[in-house]
Amino acid sequence: MKQSMHRYAHRLAPLAAIALLVLAMGGTWHLASAQPTLVPVSASAEPPDTPTERPAKKAAKDLDGKINLNTATEQQLMMLPTVGPSKADRIVAWRKKNGGFKRIADLRRVKGFGYKTFKRLEPFLDVRGDNTLK
Repeated sequence: MKQSMHRYAHRLAPLAAIALLVLAMGGTWHLASAQPTLVPVSASAEPPDTPTERPAKKAAKDLDGKINLNTATEQQLMMLPTVGPSKADRIVAWRKKNGGFKRIADLRRVKGFGYKTFKRLEPFLDVRGDNTLK
């Protein structure tokens, strides 16, 4: 008898837990909504001016010149295709930490610059000379 009661009690435990949950919630259920709450934006609201504006991006076919990885500013680096603020910041940080780029292939050591990205940027990169990218 004791053994059969234990078997039933084991099966009823999940049902008892659900019943206690319903009682604790007061018997009400609310479904969560996946839709965001829309907040109206006034037409006159303008984004705040930032001290440094991003340069206009150009397609790779429209670019001419080279960027010196050792002297380019973050804004100049962002002129390159696929390079935004984060990647430009990583290039400058790597340059400071490692004493500069010895060759353009060192760019592959920077996070975010794999083989494909490097090959796409290679025609615009240099480690000597002036920044002439336009």
